[in-house]
Amino acid sequence: MQIALAPMEGLVDEILRDVLTRIGGIDWCVTEFIRVSERLLPAATYHKLAPELFNGARTQAGTPMRVQFLGSDPQCLADNAAFACTLGAPVIDLNFGCPAKTVNKSRGGAVLLKEPELLHAIVREVRRTVPAEIPVTAKMRLGFEGKEGALDCARSGRGRRQPDRRARADQGRGLQAAGALGMGGAGAGGGWRTGLRQW
Repeated sequence: MQIALAPMEGLVDEILRDVLTRIGGIDWCVTEFIRVSERLLPAATYHKLAPELFNGARTQAGTPMRVQFLGSDPQCLADNAAFACTLGAPVIDLNFGCPAKTVNKSRGGAVLLKEPELLHAIVREVRRTVPAEIPVTAKMRLGFEGKEGALDCARSGRGRRQPDRRARADQGRGLQAAGALGMGGAGAGGGWRTGLRQW
């Protein structure tokens, strides 16, 4: 089992990532989400939110760091993810789990669970655009208003529906078919992720 330091906007910044990874017991950490909306962000934005990129995408304690994106424009997210890779991002993580109303009202985070086709298009475009050796992962909840939303998202890349009794086992396979290597799960009490593949 691996332990990840989950991102939380306004709390788990580079200072807290540094402090907690120095204590130990954390296998990898994730940046606060980088909000992408209309344009390619400058390198300064990445270096401000993920200064670990100057250190081989590792905290001072040597813990690997992943770069997380939030947004709803597949091409814009893909372009920014590819750019982050040129800056040294070793893994791209997509945020489909943030429940904050301020995030959701601007069509980001968990609200995308209401649009499985868009969610699938985002994963597909990001996977197509970033280098093949860079893993693409996704963080999502069991649903926006109920778990059915996550199941539709998981099925969005499969082309056929599975019986409900198999639905939990199938979560993530649609996103995996689109190109994501792993899918994180976060429920009402928080939590972080489970992998479709060992990290």
